[in-house]
Amino acid sequence: MSKERKSSLFVAALVAVAGAVSGCGGYDAEKARKACAEQVGEITSHGLAASYADCMDCYQECGSRCAVLESAPPQFACPGLL
Repeated sequence: MSKERKSSLFVAALVAVAGAVSGCGGYDAEKARKACAEQVGEITSHGLAASYADCMDCYQECGSRCAVLESAPPQFACPGLL
């Protein structure tokens, strides 16, 4: 294998690892909805609408790594953004 080929493979591996670590692979909309229904519940008031939207954004961005912050109303954040 040539030196150039080895370098290309090494760079490709680094990019793949960086993508996995950076939070790629959040939930799709349906899985995020299910997680948010458990976390926030049904939206029954205007105050929960912002929490639900925050929840959806978080789960779609970072999936199971989404953290629920201790606040009222509930807020959500990806661990790297805390």
